[in-house]
Order: sequence, then C-alpha cells, then structure tokens
Amino acid sequence: MKKIWYSLISATILLGCNEVNDSLFEEGSILIDVKLENMSSQKVALELLSTSKTKTTQIDTVEVDENGFAKFYYKAVNTSFYSIYLPEEKDGNGGVMFMAEPGDTIKIYGDAQSLYATSKIGGTPETEKLDSLIAFLKSSKFYTDSLNNVFEKAKSRQLHHALMDEFQSLYTIAKMKEESVVLDYINTNFGQFSNLVALSSLDKNRHKNTYQKVDSALIIKYNGNEDVMNFHKRIEELYSVSIGQPAHNFALMDINNKPVNLSDFKGKYVLIDFWATWCRPCIEEIPNLKRIKTDFGGDNFEVISVCIDRGNPATIESWKRINNKFQTNWVQLYDTNGEGTSKQYKIEHYPTLMIIDPNGNILDKGDHIRGEMAYRLVKKLVGNE
Repeated sequence: MKKIWYSLISATILLGCNEVNDSLFEEGSILIDVKLENMSSQKVALELLSTSKTKTTQIDTVEVDENGFAKFYYKAVNTSFYSIYLPEEKDGNGGVMFMAEPGDTIKIYGDAQSLYATSKIGGTPETEKLDSLIAFLKSSKFYTDSLNNVFEKAKSRQLHHALMDEFQSLYTIAKMKEESVVLDYINTNFGQFSNLVALSSLDKNRHKNTYQKVDSALIIKYNGNEDVMNFHKRIEELYSVSIGQPAHNFALMDINNKPVNLSDFKGKYVLIDFWATWCRPCIEEIPNLKRIKTDFGGDNFEVISVCIDRGNPATIESWKRINNKFQTNWVQLYDTNGEGTSKQYKIEHYPTLMIIDPNGNILDKGDHIRGEMAYRLVKKLVGNE
C-alpha cells in the first residue's frame, strides 16, 4: 500500500474499547486498539512498513464489530512503523501510519469515510508528541496548497503577474514557519525514532547538520534496527558531496567561447544555477537570477549559470537564443552532457542551485534556493540588509 510516509498521523484521542484479554498480550507484543466511525466495510488491515522495501508486509486483517471496534496483537521485535487501512475500500481513502515499540499499546480513532484526515493516534508519549507535529504539518500543507490553487487559477486568467510577489512572500513565510516548528521538534531529542518522519519535511541539503545529528543519535539508541541502518546508509551516501565541502572546480566555455574556471571567482560568494534549455522551471527562474545579479553583483558576489544539455548545434543555438531573449547579465557556461559538472555535483533535477562561499566551499544548496528565498539568502550574505 502506498509509500511509507504516505499516511502521516495525527494522534491523541484514546478509546474506551472492550477490556483487553491479557492472556493474548505476550511480553513484547504490540496492542493496537481501533475504533472507527461510519464503517461501510467490515475489515481493517495491519501492515508493517519498511524504508528498505517498496512493498509492505501484511500482518493481519481483522473483523470490525458492530460498534466499529477492532484489536490487533503483534509480537514485535524492533521499533518500527506500521499502518492500518481498509482493504475493502475501492477508492483507497488513505491509511493511518504510526510507530510502536515492543510492549506499546497504541489506540487509533477515526472516521472510516475519511480515515487519513480524521485519524487520531495515542498511547505513548512519543506518539502524542508526534501528533502535534503532524497536525501542524497537515494544516501547513493545506494552506500552501490553497495558495498554489489561487495562483494557478490566476495564471489561467493571465492575472498571476500581479500576485507573484505577494504569493512568493506568503509561501516563503509559511515554509519558514514549518521549518522552524520541525527543527524545534527534532532538537528536543535527536534520538527519538519519530525523527525519521519529522526529517522528511526538511531539505536534506540545507539541514545537513540536523540530519547527521539525528543519524548519530539513532545509531547509538537503535543500533541494528533495520530502518535506522537504512537511514544511516543513505546519510553516508548523501553527504559524500555536501554542504561544507569544497566545491568541485570546473573549466567550461562561456557564451563568447572563452574558458571560465570556477576557481576564478574565489574570494566571492557565487550562486551557481544548473539548468537545461528544455526545462520550463529553469526558464521561469531566469528573471529572478537577473534581479539578483542586478541588485547584488559586484566585488563580493557573482552568478554563474551552467547549462547542462546536448552538444548538438541546434541545442547550443537554443541556449544562445534564450540568453539573448532575457538579456542575461551574468556568467553563462555550457556543459555538454554534464561531463564537467553533473556527476561531480550529483545533479539529479533542474534547476539545481547552490551557493559557494568565498573560500570555495559549498555553503548551501537545495530546492529552497529558488525565487524570493534565493533573493533573500543572497541579500543576507552580501550584507545589504
């Protein structure tokens, strides 16, 4: 079913269900007590989720009684993530993801007609703490999705230009608030298992230190746990080229067919923009890059755009036409098939932007360096605030 982070939980209402049969509850077992309103189906399923597999492991399916109550008993070995869902619902309706340690009692309440939106989970201090975070993230997503919907409707009527600045400002403020709340959650206890969920909303490039602190703490507390070891492996792979490390030097030809080296700009902050001629979001970012260069370019700062594209004459000519159309006023370089930069910088999507500090080290990178956020970051760095 679904991806491991598909059904984020919100959680604290516990239920007054039938008395637990203690003889069934062995030491180390997890008890999941479920109460669902408005059931149209008669079954609820429990599955074990794993970060190492695309498929989940079905544990059990039980009948729901006439009052909407159901119970699961599962002999757990490790702290893990689980999900309950309604297997007879044809349209999906989402599921409820939760974490549990051996010996935990988890209680789940929800409306079967809208299980993901209404689910509430509790039973342990960590699940109840996670509830507050997930409730906030759900509301934040609803707000930013609403902003996007308003903007797209305006765009369809060619009215979006007037809303651009206000939209970007509201969106940026909302995402910064979200980031702050998540960081507060993680920083209270780097070793809490639920940080594996919390981290999923933070940019992995911008928050390298937080990812690594969580990794170290989880390895100590949950050494050998499958999900933690998989996370540890990804962290090691992720930061082989990362924030704080020297930027890989490259030598490419500019739009005037002259060689340019990244090392030529040592002593300056550099915003590098990796893009492609076929990438629409890349083209839409050009006016913002021009604004940044116009406002901040000088002795302390430079913008470098590296077009990673095919080496045929038609594509190179398209690159030149785009630059001419926007009258770009910063360094424009061309990297045929990404041979000089793509592998070294692990470019997986376009545009990818990063900031290099005056010592030639990667200061920041990630999807947050776009639009108004990119402008604010550069403004802060070059001291024009």
